[in-house]
Amino acid sequence: MNRDLQTLAKKNKDKGNNMQAQCKLILIVILFICTNFTVIAQEDKQTAVDNKKENKVAIPLPVSVEQQYKEDLTHYLPTNSVTPILAGPDEYLTLINENTSVNNKGVVILLPDWQQGAVNPKAINFLRTALPTQGWTTISIQPANKPNNFPSRALKVSEQKQANKTIIDDYKNKLSALINAVLTKCKEYPGIVIIIAQGNNAGMLVDIFDQQSTYQSGNTPNALILLSSYLLNSNELIDETNTDFAKKIANSDYPILDLYLKYDNPIVLNKAAQRLAFANQELKAYYRQRKINNIATGYYPEQALLSQINSWLKTIGW
Repeated sequence: MNRDLQTLAKKNKDKGNNMQAQCKLILIVILFICTNFTVIAQEDKQTAVDNKKENKVAIPLPVSVEQQYKEDLTHYLPTNSVTPILAGPDEYLTLINENTSVNNKGVVILLPDWQQGAVNPKAINFLRTALPTQGWTTISIQPANKPNNFPSRALKVSEQKQANKTIIDDYKNKLSALINAVLTKCKEYPGIVIIIAQGNNAGMLVDIFDQQSTYQSGNTPNALILLSSYLLNSNELIDETNTDFAKKIANSDYPILDLYLKYDNPIVLNKAAQRLAFANQELKAYYRQRKINNIATGYYPEQALLSQINSWLKTIGW
């Protein structure tokens, strides 16, 4: 009987060993399968990443506002009315509408504000098409964009002032070259030359002509008409900058018509009275300031604008 019990225990032991061996084998198989699945998954993921890289579409950078305006002008307007002009190394587009009247008075240069098109509806496009019927050849300019990072956001006012001066001096140099190139173009036409300028570019023109007068260089027009003129700057420097602008208007030696709107840029409205006061103090000849009633902010009523321009020109004999 003892021998039977030993035999049975031996059989049970062998059976247990076999089961352990089978379990180990099963675990090895499971680990092998899982490892293969992990490797395959990683390979699939890497393949997907590689395919995504291959199929990635390059997104072009946004087109500048100036370039959009240029493309619109060349696409929508007749080719013979769009004339490129070179100012230093830079090329600009101009729109020339020649006089259609019997009486040839001269040339009116139309300069929109920066970030505005040569056919913008606030005033420029109306004057571009209306003035030729009254004896004027118009040259409408597509100006450059507002400089990047202007006005400066530096923490200190002194740093803002220096950064803004550096940026604006470069912009004014290019604007000066452009205006002088267009003034040279005007010599191809008979009569006087008037510039009608808008917004911040109008303010810069006064500064440019003041510098040219100081250094006796460059060309100046016979008269200047300002539409909602001001000079942009950092908040802490706006008052100082526009006060200096008002003084330069008062000390200029060419006729100026200073127009602004009832609903206009806040800087324009705040400094209009100061410009008039400085001009009166200096007894500036042929300076007139008028406020025009409007409905939409920044938009000049067409006939009221034309009436103010014509009446002022008559008072100075043109």
